[in-house]
Amino acid sequence: MRAHVRPSRALTVVAAVSLLLTVGIASPAVADDYPSWDDVENARQNEAATASEIDAIEGFLVKLENKAAELVRAAQAKGELYNMASEQLDAASSRADRLQSQAKDAAAKADESSRRAGQLIAQLARTGGSNLTLSLLLSDDSDDLLGGLGTASKLTEQSTAIYVQAQHDKNVAESLTAEADAAVSAREELAASAQQALDAANAASADMQAQVAAQQAAADQLYDQLASLKGTTAELEREYLAGITNPPTQPTQPTQPSNPGTPTSAPSNPGTPTNPPTTTPPTTPPPSTSAVETAIAYAYAQLGDPYEYGGSGPDSWDCSGLTKAAYAAAGVYIGAHGSTSQYRYLSGQGRLVPVSQLQRGDLVFYSDDGGSTTYHTALYLGGGKMIEAQYEGVPVKVSNLRYYDLMYYGARPTG
Repeated sequence: MRAHVRPSRALTVVAAVSLLLTVGIASPAVADDYPSWDDVENARQNEAATASEIDAIEGFLVKLENKAAELVRAAQAKGELYNMASEQLDAASSRADRLQSQAKDAAAKADESSRRAGQLIAQLARTGGSNLTLSLLLSDDSDDLLGGLGTASKLTEQSTAIYVQAQHDKNVAESLTAEADAAVSAREELAASAQQALDAANAASADMQAQVAAQQAAADQLYDQLASLKGTTAELEREYLAGITNPPTQPTQPTQPSNPGTPTSAPSNPGTPTNPPTTTPPTTPPPSTSAVETAIAYAYAQLGDPYEYGGSGPDSWDCSGLTKAAYAAAGVYIGAHGSTSQYRYLSGQGRLVPVSQLQRGDLVFYSDDGGSTTYHTALYLGGGKMIEAQYEGVPVKVSNLRYYDLMYYGARPTG
């Protein structure tokens, strides 16, 4: 979903959640004037009109597909904000629980030290400790005097040590109690932030689903019209348009790639060196076949399960909940619940691999901000296919690998 949360990062997530709540997902202002079936029939009258109508319908469809993809990405981004807020909440809860336990132990120790100091005071009072110095000065026996001085010195050292320890234990207990109280307050703030993020994600998802459903109804008719004009089928036209709206492109290069030996950014004025240096990308070992197949088998067993923000099974999932559980079934830890968290963890473990070198079982990630965060992850199956929990309203499924917003690096959890 968790390590200690630094205040600056917590504020970043809270601010991002607030911004997305304010901005929301833009709704289409005015619907396009889609062609009717009469327009299609009229276009059949001559070849030029047919070609023009085909171009118009294809243009409408491309716009619809792009708009739907934009809506889905916006909803996924809000879902990832919820995962990040939940991760911070988990960390804050663990810290608060740990500090409360430490404060309780420290308070018990302080009470014990205070009790021992009280017993010493009572013992000195009973034995006349306050008159010990006078008694020693009036003694005629040198041995008694020396022995008494030794006793007095020991009593002083003992009482001082007990007092110092009691005061130290009291200070520690008070400090830990204050720290625990602050941690509890932070946990409450982060709980509110996580709930706000979840509410935003759910609202975005509902808006997205409503708009996509409306667009899908228009798209269905447009595909039928296009197939009629071209003498094909709606399914073939969908496949053709998918190639137009989702062509293989250069994956997103992270703003600050974590791979060793990879520069974080280009110099402002690099010039052209006479002998450009050659860099060898880090070599990631091949994946463990056994672990990979276990993870993939687990993911396949979830096909058809519904999507849910923060879902981690057993009957509903989000994207990172599915990948985390799949590799957990193989005994492999890939990071917390959240695609950003998993990318950062695997990057820190030196397990990133260029998407050009993807193998079965690798993870792929999607980002729309240059790699600072990722909004989606999926399990690569090979052959241009991946299994994913994509967004609410769509069950766990096998999909074609999408290249838009695809990160330059995937990750190889095993090997």
